[in-house]
Amino acid sequence: MIKRTLFFGNPAYLNTANQQLVIKFPEEGRKPKTIPIEDIGIIVLEHPQITFRLGNISEII
Repeated sequence: MIKRTLFFGNPAYLNTANQQLVIKFPEEGRKPKTIPIEDIGIIVLEHPQITFRLGNISEII
């Protein structure tokens, strides 16, 4: 399967749950998104207001 490249250029909260990357947005009305970790190839973080837990990185790698 082709791995996905994820680009984050806006504020976001990244977390993991049940082998999924959970993406939550601080804007009102935007629903959280989930992406299977096994589908992720590259994550690009390009905004200073992106929050993630360091433990999540070890699950993705």
